[in-house]
Amino acid sequence: MRLGQLVLDPAPVRGNRDFRLVLTSRTLWLLGIGLTSVAVAVQVFDITGSSAPVALVSLTLGTTLLIGFLLGGVLADRVDRKKLVVLTSFGASLGFVGLAVNALLPTPQLWVVFVFAAAHGLIDGIGESALTAVVPSMVGENQLTSAGALLAVTTQLGGIVGPALSGLLIGGPGLAACYGAAAVMALGTTGLLVLVSPMPVPPAEKSEDPESPDGSEGSLREAFRFIKGNRLISSLLLVDLGAMLFAMPSALYPQLASERLGGGPELVGLLYTAPAVGAFIGSIVSGWTATARRSGLILIGVAALWGVAATGVGVSTELSLVLFLLGVGGLADVFSEILRRALLQGNTPDRLQGRVGSVWLAQAITGPSLGGVLTGFAAGLLGPGPAIAIGGGVCVFVVLLVAALYPELRRASVVTEPADA
Repeated sequence: MRLGQLVLDPAPVRGNRDFRLVLTSRTLWLLGIGLTSVAVAVQVFDITGSSAPVALVSLTLGTTLLIGFLLGGVLADRVDRKKLVVLTSFGASLGFVGLAVNALLPTPQLWVVFVFAAAHGLIDGIGESALTAVVPSMVGENQLTSAGALLAVTTQLGGIVGPALSGLLIGGPGLAACYGAAAVMALGTTGLLVLVSPMPVPPAEKSEDPESPDGSEGSLREAFRFIKGNRLISSLLLVDLGAMLFAMPSALYPQLASERLGGGPELVGLLYTAPAVGAFIGSIVSGWTATARRSGLILIGVAALWGVAATGVGVSTELSLVLFLLGVGGLADVFSEILRRALLQGNTPDRLQGRVGSVWLAQAITGPSLGGVLTGFAAGLLGPGPAIAIGGGVCVFVVLLVAALYPELRRASVVTEPADA
């Protein structure tokens, strides 16, 4: 395989000032989210001494994030998108300041953390929806794939640097400094987005569903009917759901670090960072996925590998092995996401791309949060190690069950097979 088939294409950032600003601002935004995600988890665990509230705050954030994405999608088509992203990034900075003030109190309040986490999820969802909506017109159709890959890299960078930096800040200056740094990054995001050219509101889209002339409820029903009737699309969503519900151990990282690995906040940051490192490496060398045949079988394999890696994390007590397995899981996860997205979009009619994609997005938001609740309560009964190991095993079982029941997934391919194949 040639090197050119692996590396990313930087064409979208050449001569495109607005996309460079969006890419840079999104990187800062995601760094702030990485700082806050670890800080909130550590603070809630410190206040309560249990992983269940950590999972619940994750569920709270995930729920409001879902609402924010859906609301943001509507607002992005009705109001000026530039004003929307500027206001949401500024609002996020105020929320981070509120968390910093609470952390400085002699007795930080748990309910305050929950309230600001909920507000942050709503704001983040609205802002991300608006930024996502404007990228296609900003870079042009011929550069959408390259732009998406670059955005994916910023996601992984935020997942690597943010949690690692948060561990250092929490273990050093403290939680308030971590939240303060996130506020500064959100303000930097605001400053960069102010410089972006105007983002015009697109023309309204009329629904083709005769039951919904205003293009709202009926169009969603049409998307669900399509998903139900298309066995390949259904299987893709089921594989994704199985992994998210049963093999997402991030809510247990504080307890895992404390009870199994004998570490503090710095180690928690490393646990959050390891999957992101694997995913970042995977995104950098993911060029082969565009030409891979039998994509469905490969997807089954990498999705199962994610579950196997989670099982290994649950049974291991060696830090180096845990970090390695988390990295392998991140690598498998990003390959799975790339293949799943390609198969989903490649087998969905253009008129349903947005609506079917929104269903996948809703699942991607709520699935890990619900999975965190399941593993959190399981850890309360069994401990973090057994809870993670059992969840990984269930994930593998679900993936193989879907593969057995849906031959359409086993036969699926992003690249069309030759007629005599």
